[in-house]
Amino acid sequence: MTCLIFIIHNKSMDIRTDPPLRHKFTVEVDGKTHKGTYWVAGKILTVSTGLGGKSKQVGTMEPEALAKQLLLEMVKAGKV
Repeated sequence: MTCLIFIIHNKSMDIRTDPPLRHKFTVEVDGKTHKGTYWVAGKILTVSTGLGGKSKQVGTMEPEALAKQLLLEMVKAGKV
C-alpha cells in the first residue's frame, strides 16, 4: 500500500495569533464571592468558571462590566 502526503504551504493560511488575554474578576452575591475569568476574542466575550461558561457579543458595554453581568446570570441560574 502506498500513501502519498502532499503539503501545500500557503502563507495566507499560516495565520498565527496570540491567545486572547485572560482577566480574572470576582462578583459578590449574598455575601459570597464568585470568581471568574473572561476574555474577548473578536467581538465575543467569554466568561469561564470551574463549573462552566457563558458567551455574549460585546456591544457598547465595557468588557469587565459585561463579564460581571454574565457571571451574575450564571450565579442566579445556579450554574456556579
